[in-house]
Amino acid sequence: MDRFAGTRRGDESSDESDEDAEDALERRALAEARLARAAKPERRAASKAKRAFSDRPGLERCRIIPEDAPFVETLILTASQPLIAPSDNDDLKREVGFYDLALTLAREGRNKLTELGEPVRRPKDFFCEMVKSDQHMARVKESLVVQQKKITAVEKRKAEKAQKKYAKQVQAEAEAEKSERKKKRLREIDEWRKESQKRGRDLDERPRKFSRTQKTKDKKWGFGGVKRGSKKTTDRRDKSLSDLKDFNPSRGKTKFKKKGKGGKGRR
Repeated sequence: MDRFAGTRRGDESSDESDEDAEDALERRALAEARLARAAKPERRAASKAKRAFSDRPGLERCRIIPEDAPFVETLILTASQPLIAPSDNDDLKREVGFYDLALTLAREGRNKLTELGEPVRRPKDFFCEMVKSDQHMARVKESLVVQQKKITAVEKRKAEKAQKKYAKQVQAEAEAEKSERKKKRLREIDEWRKESQKRGRDLDERPRKFSRTQKTKDKKWGFGGVKRGSKKTTDRRDKSLSDLKDFNPSRGKTKFKKKGKGGKGRR
């Protein structure tokens, strides 16, 4: 019994010692981690201090360019006239302004280099990529074209709207003028009618203009009416109705002849 009890106590003491060792290791690891975190900013600052170098006087000297420096050393070009800033809403005009200014200065610089005898054309075996790729410039161009189309469409709609508005205004003015002329004519007709009634003239009885031939016919044949009997003598027309001298009762009656028996030839 004593032997087994001693063995059990020895096992328990060994387990406790192992746990204490593990706890010590954990505490040591945590302490090292804290020290490492605390020392990291110092190392960063030290490494940064080692790498950083600022020669301000040298930079200031580099910024100062002597006025008598040759053009080949500076390649500085300044526009003779300032660029007039276009509208903020029109990117295309602004880009065109920048392009024209840069193109003008590039031509001026090429002429100066040519006068100085400096080469301005790249060698045939020289290869250099642009700062912006062709795909990027194609997208920029496409965007500018789309924007220009939108601006053109908006301006076109505005012009059509203004034109329609002006056309409607002109049409309304023409109709108003036409109505005013009609009213004026009606007023003049009413005034003339009233004046004619005052003078005893009827509007419907307009004076007729006759030609010389018509006047001659009217003088010879009259002005219309019944013409029957107009050529008879005045004696017959002026006779009294009680005068029966010329009365013939057989006038107007048909006479019939008696048929004979016929002669020998008809028999």
